[in-house]
Amino acid sequence: MRSISLVLTALACVFMTEAVLAAAVKPLDYTIHEEYVSTRALGMGNAFTAVADDMSAIFYNPANLANRTDSQLRMFLRGGTDSSALKLKSQINDIKGTPKDQQVQAYTNLIVSHYGDHFYFRAPTVGAMWVKEGWGLAFIPADLNIDIDVHRQIGPMLNVNLYLDSTLALSYAKKVTWFGKDSDLSVGGTAKAVHRIYGGEALSAAQLADGSNPFSTSDADEGLTGDVDIGTYWTPQVPSTGFFKFLNYAKPHFAIVGRNLIDYGFKTDFHFISKDSGEPPKLGRRVDFGSKWDLPRFWVFDPHLAADIRDVGDPNWSWKKGTHVGAEFYWKMYNWWKGHWSAGYNQGYWTAGLGARLAWFQLDLATWGEEVGTDSEPHQDRRYMLELALDF
Repeated sequence: MRSISLVLTALACVFMTEAVLAAAVKPLDYTIHEEYVSTRALGMGNAFTAVADDMSAIFYNPANLANRTDSQLRMFLRGGTDSSALKLKSQINDIKGTPKDQQVQAYTNLIVSHYGDHFYFRAPTVGAMWVKEGWGLAFIPADLNIDIDVHRQIGPMLNVNLYLDSTLALSYAKKVTWFGKDSDLSVGGTAKAVHRIYGGEALSAAQLADGSNPFSTSDADEGLTGDVDIGTYWTPQVPSTGFFKFLNYAKPHFAIVGRNLIDYGFKTDFHFISKDSGEPPKLGRRVDFGSKWDLPRFWVFDPHLAADIRDVGDPNWSWKKGTHVGAEFYWKMYNWWKGHWSAGYNQGYWTAGLGARLAWFQLDLATWGEEVGTDSEPHQDRRYMLELALDF
């Protein structure tokens, strides 16, 4: 009896230790989280720092607003996913309908069957942006992003990282003036307030069976922060003769943007979610370097190429994850009927996109590959995004 008692005690200690460790495990996340993305930009490899000539300049490069000559208001609704995220949610809901005593094993089998998989869901993103020459204003009340990795840590685990951001941003840009004349350099800044709800958990099969929901914000952290982006945009004068005259056929533009330069953190907590909520992860200070090359126009097309090194300074940055290359063929039949085709290279994987505007209605589609692994163990997550908008 004494030996049996010792065995039972040892087993109890093992199970208690596993439970404590499971509660303390932090979710793995190898991705670079972007608090705002443009569907159009993703279609061309997210190489957009020097391209941003639409409303998204507020977040990609505010200096480009100095080059606008008109005003525009856009109200949009956007959603993105990969091919398997909705399937995972359906599988979890199916298990919830099985008898309670079978759920732990069912969740274990589900997680094991998805080892190495990644799931992405970004919806809804809803907001409005207004821009004019030198100015921009954006209000994005809801931008939900969920990334789920499946790993074997202490045991089969779902690593969940959930972000729900609400953003208000104001931008101003101006051409630099030398001796009373505007130069080829413009500078701009975006001041923004961001309220973030963040949920980060490594969920075991037992926790899922007990009712933990990987898509829930009930136990999340929250906070409010303010930050600033500063951007520059330069169009060099290209000589018409000499060695560099060939650049007249591919007119270059260059940009540098510092994002989240204060990076103060989410220190103000309104406790909307819970009175015990903690502080979400910071926005993350980073720097983007971009270039755009305007090619000669032909027929209805206005083509250009772009190359960026983005997110320098992010903890998950690498040369592969920071490299973005794209091409866009903008076409215009009439002022009320225009659009674009695009393709690119994002973090080592191909991208494609298209957009069409008919009167006030704008539609954008994009697919891209995201690197969700590490340099030693790369893994592509193929993603898709649809955006519907009204432009005035």
